[in-house]
Amino acid sequence: MKRKFWLSGAALLVAGLLTGCSEEVKMKDHGEIEVTVEELEFLDTRVSPSSSAYDVKIVDRLQEELDALKQEENYKVSEPLAVMNPFGTNTTGLYLHFQAADSGTLTYTVSAEGASDFTRDAKDANPAAAEAEYQVIGLVPGKENTVEVTYINEEGTQGDTYSFKVAAPATTSGYPITMEQTASSGNTELADGLFALMGVNNYDGYTFLFDNAGTMRAEIISEDYRMDRMVAYEDSMVFTTTDQKLARMNPLGKITDTFELNGYVMHHDFVINEDGQVLTLVSDPAKNTVEDLVMSIDLNTGEQKLLVDFNELLSGYKQKTKPVETDGKSVWDWLHFNSIDLAGDSLILSARENSTIVKVDDIYTQPTINYLIGIHDVWEGTEGEELRLEKSSEFPSQAGQHSVTYVADDSLPEGQYYLYMYNNNYWWYESRPDYTGAVIRDTSQTFEANDQDRSKFTKFLVDENNRSYDRVQEFDVPYSSIVSNAQLTGDSIVINSGMAKTLEEYSAEGELLAQFKYEASTFSYRAYKYDFADFWFE
Repeated sequence: MKRKFWLSGAALLVAGLLTGCSEEVKMKDHGEIEVTVEELEFLDTRVSPSSSAYDVKIVDRLQEELDALKQEENYKVSEPLAVMNPFGTNTTGLYLHFQAADSGTLTYTVSAEGASDFTRDAKDANPAAAEAEYQVIGLVPGKENTVEVTYINEEGTQGDTYSFKVAAPATTSGYPITMEQTASSGNTELADGLFALMGVNNYDGYTFLFDNAGTMRAEIISEDYRMDRMVAYEDSMVFTTTDQKLARMNPLGKITDTFELNGYVMHHDFVINEDGQVLTLVSDPAKNTVEDLVMSIDLNTGEQKLLVDFNELLSGYKQKTKPVETDGKSVWDWLHFNSIDLAGDSLILSARENSTIVKVDDIYTQPTINYLIGIHDVWEGTEGEELRLEKSSEFPSQAGQHSVTYVADDSLPEGQYYLYMYNNNYWWYESRPDYTGAVIRDTSQTFEANDQDRSKFTKFLVDENNRSYDRVQEFDVPYSSIVSNAQLTGDSIVINSGMAKTLEEYSAEGELLAQFKYEASTFSYRAYKYDFADFWFE
């Protein structure tokens, strides 16, 4: 069923929107205009919104219907074709299409009661010079939104400005459209971008994008699994949509490809290399161990390959561990890898179970472990004994870390680089009940969130030349025994303390700039800040 809103718009002579134009901009006055917001008929026939959006046959049918709408008339800048969420992936994503004599820039501002204005330069998703297609991001769910649009041609000498109102749909998930801001520096701007809240308990299959004021600007619908992260590749965003499927989404919200895993189950994290291969952490359900493999999926050919099997690389250490009975099942979770990052042809992995960072070299040919960073006693009497890096100063080791990230720095000598992480500061060594070696001092063994314990942002300087590492930065963050992540973005550090249900942004020096509280039954798995440059925005 098509819905129509009879919307009025007026030309607005706002030169401030056109900063950078060398010539005077002559705006066209359109007076009262009619903008029609469509909904694709076939979209309403879907039984399951999430799974259907990832069904190629249904997506093709939606594309055919959208193409038919585009052919109905010659749409102009001031009289565009507007379709709400045409491909079922973004509840409030507004598709705009019109014919253009030449390329230009579309700037828009979304206004809604109780929310700050949201202004962006939209990225044209259609390479054809005479045709423009956009997905307008930023409508506040369940609110009447005023969208003010300005189009400037490439010479910057002529533009169209108009505004119209859209009653945006409420969230499909029912998730709150605002996060409570509980702290603010008051005098420092946050980094550009949108916070992507992923893996919120009780909201499986949804990722929520919030602006710097804590207002929801998009609700991305996947299937029955969280997004572990969103990674840009060519003209798409790649993410997990089930624990056995990856998807590619174009800027208009269309799922252009999906990749089913051949019998493996993904968990926690993935990266994409320069050749378009996804490197992801997986488990093999046919084996009696979990979270100890790395496989690749080629986004261009679909080819899949098991790259690294730690049952082979660390077989001696594995023999010191034992399976654990969980809910009547025997689970051998002896490493529990929870993050993966690339460093050339090497991988940096975080093993939560034994609080160790692992570097693996030559991952495509002959994988070998380069080093281990963690408590020495854990690896005593195993093949890891000679692989441990030494500390160059005295400090407590990390405990139960997440999101270990590699940072190259041209100012450093060859062989040196940084690693940073969310240091949960939680020690729980369940796979080694007979372990009597050293433990990490000043760590917590309390699983529940609390105000007494503290997790940490921790940054190491690694020197492979002399096989050492040093702590160069650390500060306290809200305590979370499991999950959580840290991210350097621009001049800020974004922290998600999952069990505490807080999202923070700090300066590069560790000064708290803003804190938000969000809703979750137990935790949110991860939260990143993405600017979506060259995807949704210029």
